[in-house]
Amino acid sequence: MIRLIITVVLCLATAALAVWLAANPGAVSFEFLGWQGETTAAVMIALLAVAAFALAILWWLLAKLWGAPGAIVRANRRRRRDQGVDALERALIAAAAGEGDLAVRQAARAEALMKRPVLSRIMAARAAEAAGDLLSAQHHYEALLTNPRTKIVARRGLSLLAEARGEPATVITHASDVFGEFKTARWAFDSLFNAQIAEGRWEDALTTLDAGEKRRHVTEEIAARRRAVLMTVLAGRREGSEPEEAAKLAEKAVSASPGFAPSAVLAARLTAAKGKPKRASDMLQSAWALAPHPALARAYRDLKADEPRAKRAERMLGLAALNPHHRESKLLLAELALEQGNARDARALITPMIDHPEASARVCALAARLAKIEGDEPALRRHLARAAHAPVEPDWSDLDGKGRPFAFSDADWKRMVFAWGDEARLIHPRHERYEIAAEAVPEAMLLEAPKAAAPPPAAPETKRAPEPPKPETPPATAPAPPPPPAAPQPQRREDKPAPGFYETGRPPDDPGVSGDDRL
Repeated sequence: MIRLIITVVLCLATAALAVWLAANPGAVSFEFLGWQGETTAAVMIALLAVAAFALAILWWLLAKLWGAPGAIVRANRRRRRDQGVDALERALIAAAAGEGDLAVRQAARAEALMKRPVLSRIMAARAAEAAGDLLSAQHHYEALLTNPRTKIVARRGLSLLAEARGEPATVITHASDVFGEFKTARWAFDSLFNAQIAEGRWEDALTTLDAGEKRRHVTEEIAARRRAVLMTVLAGRREGSEPEEAAKLAEKAVSASPGFAPSAVLAARLTAAKGKPKRASDMLQSAWALAPHPALARAYRDLKADEPRAKRAERMLGLAALNPHHRESKLLLAELALEQGNARDARALITPMIDHPEASARVCALAARLAKIEGDEPALRRHLARAAHAPVEPDWSDLDGKGRPFAFSDADWKRMVFAWGDEARLIHPRHERYEIAAEAVPEAMLLEAPKAAAPPPAAPETKRAPEPPKPETPPATAPAPPPPPAAPQPQRREDKPAPGFYETGRPPDDPGVSGDDRL
């Protein structure tokens, strides 16, 4: 709109000037090299304008001719730069698409066309990575270390190559250098922390985690859960040599993540050993209220070894009441009811769980105990047979064959750092490896093996009366023919084993196949 207004104003001014010149033509005379002329002022102004325009064009042509060589050089550079950018773009696309060979060729072409060695070398390194040539990529990244501007890029590239090769020690070398110098490099925190966990450097990982939380590289919730796992591992390592320090670390782990069962069990054991059972009880209760676990119930039960049975049952009832709707609390209440012989309450708790098609071996064992209390021998056999094939609860696998809770290996704890830290998920390594503990079905240990039914009593043997002596007879001339063989007698139904009779090699709930039932 503004341009239109300016154009209209200029047109009006030109028209006004033309009208004014027409109204005032004037007269102009000149003499040049013997030439004399006379004309109006308007014509003279037009001639001067044309001459100025021609002179400007002539000057432009002369300038173009003078600068033609430099323009040609600049045009060639611009063309090569455009071609280099195009090759660089193709290399980036090929590297992102996983076409390593094409990426390497385009990166080499870009390096030849562009006078930007840093950019070309970075692209060459990325292309070599895409092609799987890690050695060439390493050479390119190492060359970038000499430039302060590309040092962080080179460190990251070398760190990623070390991760791909499974060399956590090399990752720590490169990532720690960047983490200490560049405060905002989040990748350095992730790489350094992961490598320290892979190497089992628990204390260094804890220090890195604290620094990363201060720099906001990790959220407070994730940092707290990761810290709980790391402190639990360190406390377990120092339990035998430094019990006081181990207890402090375990309590800090509980404070960082109260629902983490391994830290609560360890802290309760160490705190109770220091003569503070009330503090240990509070930690276990807090953990049970957030996330019940069988190891928590066992640790809570064993806090007082010389406690009367009734008092212990009362304490366990209080523990279950902290999270009454959880499945683990219902199982705990069922166990207490069975110990007290309360079949009615036990049946009310066990029936909904045993009716589930995927009832666990633990539930089947509880149902077998209930059947034993009620004197239901067929149900007892049925539940024990089902327990032998039912799935084992993952939580129970956290107790090994010696009853030790969470006796995990270093590899298991390394996984736990990220499973619990990032997802708040408790893993069960022994269950994943199908390591069935001796107490996978702990209730079955309280049951006596069902006794086999007694075999039917044998018929009393009847003694034949002695025969009177026979008179002597003369020897026969020919032996008498043998008597015909007796016809086989059919087996009677009462000769079969009783239905409750247990046959070796056959499950208790297998009715078997009798001889008469075979085709």
